[in-house]
Amino acid sequence: MARKTREEALATREGILDAALACFHEHGVAGTSLAAIGERAGYTRGAVYWHFKNKTEVLEAMIRRKHLPFLERLRRTASPRRSTPILDLRSVMLVSINELATDAQLRSMMEIMLRNDPSAESQAIRRLQHEGTAEELAIFRSAFARARELGQLRDGVDPATPARVLHACLTGVLCSGMMEPEHFTLEREAPEAIDALFSWYVKPGLFVPGAPPSPLPDDEAG
Repeated sequence: MARKTREEALATREGILDAALACFHEHGVAGTSLAAIGERAGYTRGAVYWHFKNKTEVLEAMIRRKHLPFLERLRRTASPRRSTPILDLRSVMLVSINELATDAQLRSMMEIMLRNDPSAESQAIRRLQHEGTAEELAIFRSAFARARELGQLRDGVDPATPARVLHACLTGVLCSGMMEPEHFTLEREAPEAIDALFSWYVKPGLFVPGAPPSPLPDDEAG
């Protein structure tokens, strides 16, 4: 019975986060209340408060739910047990961009994060973005440092440089694709930008520009 209760609580929490995502996307963060989220999810306001004490907590949980799988996948690109950090990093980027282009919930979450207003919740979004950027940059640096150890970077390349440029490049592509879809598409611009950047910093022969992503890195793979 206890196990069933935990499963039901998790299902309720996921339902609340799904409803919050839809409400935030349709009405904005400032224009959404916990009561509206509960009504959208089919739960009482009390059920929402049992899981989250305020709207900021809901927003943070919603963002982390989608961001954590990406970070877990990204961390594997810098594993000392693997010898293909360039292929791994390229694959994670390409697969993640494709997910963003095809996953309606993920795309809605990114659109919510791109909006800006003076609310406390938007301040929380900016804080999460700042934390996420710092963590992603650190992983990028580690992956490129691993590539340098293996002799896969061009001579004289500091791993911090392609890490910064990759992050800046992806940020620009994401913003352009989300805000100006009539001019830019994630499916077209992101792979071209990633391959152009890798070609500049990586030694020739490590990947084929335009090729589909290799299998994603696995925790158990050596």
